[in-house]
Amino acid sequence: MAEMFHVAARVSRIRSYVSELLARADRALCADQDERARQYGWTVTRTGFGSRRYRDPRFDALKAARLAGLRAARESSAVGDDRHVPA
Repeated sequence: MAEMFHVAARVSRIRSYVSELLARADRALCADQDERARQYGWTVTRTGFGSRRYRDPRFDALKAARLAGLRAARESSAVGDDRHVPA
């Protein structure tokens, strides 16, 4: 029984070691691109080994402004405002 525990512990340590090696390789592989994205103020999301999602948070501000404009247009047309509202 104790021998089985030692085997499981050893497998766990090996798995942890390999996992850390892969994480280091992943960071090294994408370091330049990640740094450049961060200099631009973008967010970096790791999506898998050697793959990232880079996003400019200003897109969120554009979307919020667009939605606010649509909301205002709906409210003004609901009140019976006859000003022209662009589509």
